Amino acid sequence: MKIAAFIPARRESKRLPGKNKTSIDKDFIINKVLRNLSKTSFSIDLYVSTDDPELKELINVKQVDFLERSSKFSDDFSTVVDLTKWHYENQLNEYDLILQSFCHSICIDNNTYDSAIHKIIDSRKNSLLSISKLDGPVEWTFKIKGENIKPNFPAQRNERSQDLGISYIDAGQFYIYKKEWFNQEGSDEYDEHYDWIELSHFQSNDLDEASDLEKLRINYKLSKEVLNELE
Repeated sequence: MKIAAFIPARRESKRLPGKNKTSIDKDFIINKVLRNLSKTSFSIDLYVSTDDPELKELINVKQVDFLERSSKFSDDFSTVVDLTKWHYENQLNEYDLILQSFCHSICIDNNTYDSAIHKIIDSRKNSLLSISKLDGPVEWTFKIKGENIKPNFPAQRNERSQDLGISYIDAGQFYIYKKEWFNQEGSDEYDEHYDWIELSHFQSNDLDEASDLEKLRINYKLSKEVLNELE
């Protein structure tokens, strides 16, 4: 079983400039993610997909290779799924599993990666995503439009939480794809083609706005206390 893991880290980020070169606890977050990946029980080849020569100089993890990406993946319109497919077709098609993680996924320890890899290997499905539980029912969510809040599910906003059940969100921490997924029609549909692994609430983080950085620092400190082997 040949496994590759790669982290997409493009140079520009309009919402949070320089986010992929963020440092926490005196180390760059991308190094933390790479080290957690390197500590799994599986033999994994590590890659970083970037168009940023400065970022390459910040990485101090051994045995990391760099994937050159087409310029069409350096704008705000291409998706990470498109990038993953392009890298598989052009550089990573010798691998049986492709694990795609992110610079902000510093609260994912090697044991979580191990559990996810074992699960997708044994699964009849060809892909896996990380999910986390919402604090409340999705039917209670709102959008802010101008000076007003608008319920997303107005017919259900007054129902009791116990009648609505538990809702989950794509945690956006990592994805794993079998090689069969790349040739599978409708592979982007969650309901049919994705298995999942549930993360603890403190492991689910994003890094798109300045406020996200403080949350990431807090959750990383908690993760270090709970997850003994976290880098």
